[in-house]
Formats: sequence, structure tokens, C-alpha cells
Amino acid sequence: MGSKEKKLTQDSAESTATWFGKSTNLLLLGLLVISTYFTFSPGFSPEKQFTNWDDLGYVLNQPLIKTQDADSAALLWKPSTEVMLNYHPITMWTLAKNYASAELDIQPYFQTNLFLHCLNAVLVFMLLFSLSKGSQFVSFFGALLFAIHPMHVESVAWISERKDVLYTFFFLLSLLSYLRFQRKQNYVWLIVCFGLFILSCLSKAMAVPLPFVLILLDYLRGRAFTWKSIFEKIPFFAVSIWFGLNAIEIQSKGAITDFDFFTTWQRIIFASYGYISYWTKFFVPSGLSAFYPYPNLDRLNELPLQFTLAPLILLFSIGVILYFSWKRNIETFKISLFGLGLFSLMIALVLQFISVGAAITADRYSYIPYIGIVFMLLVFLENWSVFQRFKRYMIGGVILYSMVFMFLSFERTKVWTNSGTLWSDVIQKYPFILKNNGGAVEVVQTGAEVAYKNRGNFYRENGDSSAAMKDYLVLVKAKVKDPLIYSNVGNMYALMNNFDSSLQMYTMALERNPNAYDVYINRGITYIKMLDYKKALIDFKNALKIRPNDITTLINICAAELNSKNYTACIKTSEKLAKIAPNRWEPHFYQGTAYVNQGKYQLGAVTLEKAIALNQNDPFIWFNAGIAYQQIGNKEKAKNYILKAKELNYPVSDAMLNSL
Repeated sequence: MGSKEKKLTQDSAESTATWFGKSTNLLLLGLLVISTYFTFSPGFSPEKQFTNWDDLGYVLNQPLIKTQDADSAALLWKPSTEVMLNYHPITMWTLAKNYASAELDIQPYFQTNLFLHCLNAVLVFMLLFSLSKGSQFVSFFGALLFAIHPMHVESVAWISERKDVLYTFFFLLSLLSYLRFQRKQNYVWLIVCFGLFILSCLSKAMAVPLPFVLILLDYLRGRAFTWKSIFEKIPFFAVSIWFGLNAIEIQSKGAITDFDFFTTWQRIIFASYGYISYWTKFFVPSGLSAFYPYPNLDRLNELPLQFTLAPLILLFSIGVILYFSWKRNIETFKISLFGLGLFSLMIALVLQFISVGAAITADRYSYIPYIGIVFMLLVFLENWSVFQRFKRYMIGGVILYSMVFMFLSFERTKVWTNSGTLWSDVIQKYPFILKNNGGAVEVVQTGAEVAYKNRGNFYRENGDSSAAMKDYLVLVKAKVKDPLIYSNVGNMYALMNNFDSSLQMYTMALERNPNAYDVYINRGITYIKMLDYKKALIDFKNALKIRPNDITTLINICAAELNSKNYTACIKTSEKLAKIAPNRWEPHFYQGTAYVNQGKYQLGAVTLEKAIALNQNDPFIWFNAGIAYQQIGNKEKAKNYILKAKELNYPVSDAMLNSL
């Protein structure tokens, strides 16, 4: 039975190749690229913007891509250099090249992502063509489903996911080099494979499972397992271990959740749920979101049924597939093991058994794993006897299925137009549902906190304070733990001169994070606006404990001490500030003004002259110096300095000018 099935597989491949015609390969590749470009064409919209989700760290505020000198280049490749808790120097190098040619014009960044995605689609075609023994049906539709799958929109449309499309490019080239090594047994191709693997790891550490994929390729292609085949992969495993350990060390700084937060069983549940979710969304990509929050973390003992049953469903499903494949014949089993193995190996690192980030799954993680699924399913479909009898209708069904995917991806690309469209889509899928229960707010459903926060930031930065406040207040009412939410609301209340509400928000922020430097500074500034200098000083000094010798904090302390008429303390703080920042004008201004208020006019005038030498555009310096000169009898200089202050819009009365 096994040999008969093997012959059927080969016959199917040959008949399919005849049906398409070998000369149509380039035509199919052209159709593949055109279909991909059309699918993602909404990304060419002039309205497309960088998002406020990681794009700030990768591009907008990233000095590593904006400086092209030798020191920056060396720093970029240093293993300890992390960007957004990742080490991927080649990815950052490509973003730097985009910045060098286009600065912050988003189109070249998106076009590079799309270009790499199209190259990846072509490489998937080549990989599947080789693995399926020349089947154009498997290679073309497998590459097409990879290219246009709605789950892959995130990897292309999101600029920060350059690392996804880039590491995949080198990863696929590495696999193709290894297949050539298998055929030719020329170790030059193994060296090429190894070099491309390193480039893939330097683009994203997610490439580290590749040595295991090579073992799967050996098994699929019937290569015997010998000491020779094992030893040749030792360098690959050594690179994997190094990049893996480096990634863990970097991400342990903030991306990895405390292991004790979830129990081991809960982690197994979440990992199993994620695995099943990626499979489900391959067939039915509905409800896609840029962010999939965990279920209500306040009630982890009451997880929904689909979570609790996930481990059993997973084990049963994989067991059934492998069992019936084995029963059918060894070739079918090999294909199943390779497809499931490629998917499992490449998805295993992001299944949240070790929780990285706040999302339980992410569309982008399916980018390479889905290659395993399309290979396995399309080979089985082509070898199915029903397919052979109704080939035209079956291919028509796959085409229709692909067209649905194209439409969904086309619409999904629009979601990534800007931060407003992106987070509105997430909020639509995962809203907070609140209920007023006897004056107290009850959270009926926990939504995507990050979506409300980031959409609020987007509205605020674009001048829509009302919409921003509405999003922030949802989170305040839900009593979320993020102190920045309360700080943002406090800042907005302060701008509206609603100081009482502002102070309340700052206090709630500090209850959640007693070491929030910015909150102490902002609350201190609010106290100054309320003329409560004593409380302002307390906050500024708390901020100074968090950041000793911080220049901004010391300047604020000087201002509070001066306004509270504690001139001796102001002079002392100014002297400290002058030692830390000798080229700043502020220490001389506050010290000189304090001297003037103490009646030490000569000393005040001399010190304020130092401030003027460093900053000639501040009217307060000129005015205070003018007062000092008036008091020591230098009326001409006093008049000139006060006139200069008036020229710089200081409110000088005519009576004062006439008195000079």
C-alpha cells in the first residue's frame, strides 16, 4: 500500500506540472507578485503614518538610525545594544538606510517591507516547488496563501515589523541553500546555508529553530541520520544557543513577565490556546486584531471553557493527524511531521509559556509557521483522489478561497493607516464594558488597555483633547494599574487649570508607582501654579531622590525656593546646579535673583551678567539685572536693561520707565 501511495503522489505532481506547463513558472511568479502588491496597495495611501506602537522606538525617536558615523555603526552591532528589547542590527541597519534616503517619509519604509514580502513569497514558491517534487499547484497556491493571508498583514504594514520580513528572507534562502546541499553534497552550500542563518538571526532572534528545521528536511527527503549529518549541524546549534541566550538576557530587562505571575498549568493552557488559535485563524481569519489581551487576569481561576480544554484539544488533534498519517503510509507521515514540525518549531517560542509582552497571541507570529501548514494541506489536497477527479472545481475553490483572503487583507491593510484607525479597530474587538453599581464602577469586561491608552495619546497629540480624555477616563474608571494613564489625565486637567482633579490623578499614579519621576515633577509644577511652594518642593526633592543631580529637577527646586522666599536655600541649590551644568544660564539667574531679593545688589548684578552672557533672550534676566543696577545707582545701565526686557515682552509700566 505504501509504494502505491508514493506512486500516486509522484503521478499527481507530474500531472499537475503538465496541467500548468513548466514554461508557466515565470508567469505564475509574476501573477504572485502582482496579486501581493494589489492586496497591500492601501498601504500606499498618502494618509498612512507611523503608529505610536513601537514605531517611536524603531524609527521616530531612534538615534541609532539617524546617525551614520562610525561610532554609531559600531554600537549598532554590539551584542548588548538593544532596540525595543531586541538585538537585530541588520534590521536597524535597513531602517537607517531608509532614514538616510527619506528621513521620516513613511512610504520608503513601507515599500521596503512590501518588497521583502514579495521576495519572500517568491522564495516560498521555490521552497514548496522543491519539497513537493515540482508541483506547481502546491508551490503557487502555497506561496499565494502565504503572501495574501490576512494574518500576515501586520508583518508588512507595520513598519516596526521590518524584522519579520527581513529575517524570513534570510531564513528561506538558508533552507533553499540546504536543499541544494542535500542534492549536490557540496559543502560550499552548507557554508552558504550557515552564513544566511547568521544573517537571519541578526535580523531577528526568532530564526534560532532553523537547525531543527534542517533535521526535519533530512527526514522528509529521506537522508539517513548519521554522525556526519549530526556533526555538520553543531555550528548551527551553537549560533542558536548564543542568540537565544542573548535574547533572553535582553528581554529579561522588561519584556518577560515574572514567571510566578502565572502557574505552570495556566501557562500550558495559554500556550495550547495560542497554538490552536493560530491554526483556527489560518482557515477562518476573523476577528483579527493588532492586540489580543489575556482573559481577565483578576479572575484567572475562572478561565473560559475554550482555554481550559485547549491542552486536551491540542494533544488529541496532533495525535489524530500523526496517527492516521502513519497508518496511511510513511510518505504521508513524513509530510505531516514536517508540516506540523515546521509550524510547531517556529511558533513554540511565542506561545507564551514564558510570557513576553502583554498579548496572548499576535498575528505576526504566524509569518513563517503558516508555510508548514500550506505545504502539508496542499500536498494532501493534491494527492486526494477526489481532487484528481474534480481538479478544475477544486482549483476553482482554492482560487475563490484566495480571493476572499485578498479582500480581507486589502481591508486589513487599511486598519494600519495610522494610530487612530489601528487602536479603534482593537477597541471595537476588545472594549472595556463598565457598569455603575450603586455609585461604584464595576468592570463587566476587561478590554485592551493599551488600545485606549495609545488612541488617547494619538488624539491628544493631534489636538483632540476631548476624545483623548474620553479614552483615558475609561481606564481611570476601570482602575487599571498603569500609572501613566493617571499621569496623562493629571496633565490634561492641569492644562485646563482644574488643579484639584489634576492632583487627584497624580496621587493615584504615585499610588501605583511611587518611583514615577515625571509624576513628581508634574505634580510639583501644579503646586507651583497653585502657589503652594512648600508642597512643590517636597515633590521636586522626591524626584531628585529618583534621579540624583538631575538638571531639570534642580532648576525646578531653585524656582520653588525662590518663589517661597527661601533665598539662602535657592543660592545653595544654584551653586550645586552651576557645578553640574556650568554652561546653563539658569543657576546664575536664580542665584543672582536671590541675591537681589536679599539686598545684595552688586553681587546680584554680577551674577545676572553671567546669565545674560549665556542667554540674551530671557526678559526676566534683563529686568532683574536692571533692578540691581537701579539699586546700586547705575541708572543708565538700569534703563537700558529694563528697556531690553520690555523689548522682549516683559510687562514694564511707563511709570517705572519715567522713574529711571
